[in-house]
Amino acid sequence: MSLATNGTETASLPANADSTKKEHQQRTAGRDSSASQTFVPGINMDELQWKLDKEDVSIKESAERGGIVFKHTNYEISTRSFSSMVVRRYRDFDWISNYLVTRYPYRMHANIPPKGFPGKLMQLYFANKEYNRIKGLTRFASAILRIPFLRRDALVIQFFTNTDEFGHVLKVGNLDMEAEDIDVEDELGSTPWPEVQQTYAAFDDFYAQVARDEERYRTQITSLEKIARYKQAIGDELNVYSDTMRLINAPRESVSGSRKFHVQAASKRTLDSNLNELSMSFSDASLLEKAHGEVQKTISAEYLRRVYDVVISMKLMMDRMRRMEKRKDIQRVSERNDANRKAMAQLNGESPVPDSDRSSTDRLERLLREDAAELQLLNHEQRCIEARFYLELARYKCYESFLQTHYHGYIEEQIKHHTMTLNAWKQALSTADDLPTDPLGFIS
Repeated sequence: MSLATNGTETASLPANADSTKKEHQQRTAGRDSSASQTFVPGINMDELQWKLDKEDVSIKESAERGGIVFKHTNYEISTRSFSSMVVRRYRDFDWISNYLVTRYPYRMHANIPPKGFPGKLMQLYFANKEYNRIKGLTRFASAILRIPFLRRDALVIQFFTNTDEFGHVLKVGNLDMEAEDIDVEDELGSTPWPEVQQTYAAFDDFYAQVARDEERYRTQITSLEKIARYKQAIGDELNVYSDTMRLINAPRESVSGSRKFHVQAASKRTLDSNLNELSMSFSDASLLEKAHGEVQKTISAEYLRRVYDVVISMKLMMDRMRRMEKRKDIQRVSERNDANRKAMAQLNGESPVPDSDRSSTDRLERLLREDAAELQLLNHEQRCIEARFYLELARYKCYESFLQTHYHGYIEEQIKHHTMTLNAWKQALSTADDLPTDPLGFIS
């Protein structure tokens, strides 16, 4: 056994085996080249799916409630890309959500808002206490139509375009409810299988990373919502403050006693006039703070909620993969198959095979065929899981490109707000500079 100059151990080769040594060097070079090569996953790069700020769907509550005895709320769904308007109830949204998870179990999916009042489940999915089902359903429907392969799904198209009751659509439709069959080689393209296996081997590490992303975005959303509430509170207090300076609404002074001190001096009249102007400036600042708080809540925090939805959908998909992975089943069937092969070898070792053992041989042959078929199916399903995880992880990472839109918009809004606020306070400062400062002017 010889050691290389860099300290790594190299297998000793026979002195007269030059061709073997050459082949060994070629294999080593090939592995080094493969390890240093970067493979780009072959996923659909339709730009729309990464633009979480784009909404193709608008939803509003229908004026007419459904049901004869037990009433339920109907929702009018307008879709720009399909140029359609349909009426659906929450149960229909829930059905399409379950269908997508059943049909495409190894993919990320939009999160439907849970039914009922706000609670822990709602906070898990939407990370805010101010629950609005219409907002949640709009996010859910828009997220479906942003994903290219879902936009082409026959039942999804029916959901957004067929004006019949969705229950009737399901009854008459010839629906494929089986999980999609994945052609692994076609899905992966030129990506080598070892690359996929290495990625799946780090499944737990990626799961921990997704959990950290979940915590980070939840904290950011909570902070933005707190800022929005603080802005509203500051605006309210500034408005109260401005009301106290609006002296034109103050009660008149008593005219009892010496009239000399009830006649307003010039400085007093100037002060009152300027205080009224200051009151207006403070009122403008109050409105700006409230408007900024509303923007924080409805745009900045809303964009982050959509990123958070992606994180949750990735986490839920990984949970499904954990439950559905086949490695333990493959190991169990392989061990059983090995035991049957050993038993078969022992029987075949007896020459000739006694008639009493012929039935045992037939049974073992049947079990071996069944095990082979089961192993083939399990290996295929496991390859599908590993391939989809590799591709969905790539999609998950691509969603981070939306953060530029979020942070650019957030910072731009901050600059806009502070510029307008600065101008309001500069105007207030100009008015404050005109306030009379001579004490004698107030009594002469």
